[in-house]
Amino acid sequence: MKKRAPFSRVLIALEGGLQDDIILRYSAYLLSHMRVDSLYLMHVTEDLALPQEILEKYQDLLPPKEEQLEKYLRELYNASFGEKADYKVQSILSEGDPFEQILRQSHIKDIDLIIMGRRSEDRNHQLLGARLAEQGPCSVLLVPMHAHLEVNEIFLPIDFSSHGEIAMHFTQELSESINAEVRGIHFYAPARGFLKNAEAERELRSALRDTAKKEWIRYKKDLKLPQNWTCELIENRGEAPNHALFLAEHFGSDLIVIPSKGRTASAAVLMGSFAKEMIRINRKVPLLILKKKRENLDFFEALKGLLD
Repeated sequence: MKKRAPFSRVLIALEGGLQDDIILRYSAYLLSHMRVDSLYLMHVTEDLALPQEILEKYQDLLPPKEEQLEKYLRELYNASFGEKADYKVQSILSEGDPFEQILRQSHIKDIDLIIMGRRSEDRNHQLLGARLAEQGPCSVLLVPMHAHLEVNEIFLPIDFSSHGEIAMHFTQELSESINAEVRGIHFYAPARGFLKNAEAERELRSALRDTAKKEWIRYKKDLKLPQNWTCELIENRGEAPNHALFLAEHFGSDLIVIPSKGRTASAAVLMGSFAKEMIRINRKVPLLILKKKRENLDFFEALKGLLD
């Protein structure tokens, strides 16, 4: 059996709208290539109760709203995953602020991965995904409305950091399982602005590129990555996330995988600037933010200990 990516406990946040079908169908495809044990279907609403006058008038005809939502989630799940899916499935119906409720359940259920939709026209919805990716205790997958329901190419920004090894190993396992191509990209330090002499600047630019190439060869060897993996080396002139997203869309990548922290992230930063900006600008390509589970919780606990 092929190795598969280890997300044992997955929470899928659903809204009761048209995007739920896309989220579940994409999840059904992707999760079939991962080691998933428990699946939680979560719906958060401001108020689960029906208006009192409706309850009084139709109390003998209407089932409880919780029962209606439970039935809705189960029907969607069965339509997308099919009867052969052998996950342990549980519905979670909650009232209140979506961020607080999803965050709370991710801790209670010890979730490894949160999956949710990405609505480009709704700023509050965009902020919800960004906050969960930054402050949540686990990895987050954001699925746009028009996501391609198959992964043939995985786009992988690489920074040669130890934190990035999570993304490398995950992508290797997933790409082998679904037989997908991997498009690696690395942005190296710019030469512009260091020297005023044009010839010296060209020499420095060449040296920086050569250094990045050697670093990629070393990194690839150390992590025992497939020999056919390549990494495009691009000078970072200040627009790395935009440039990366342009290439992902241009080449038709079906999934972007990035670690939550880069090589320069300090312990006081919950998410690297590249990941933050990619979340903000990306509206078309499914984006998976990989995190070391409960890492930011450990940070908050350490900070709390210093303040006590």
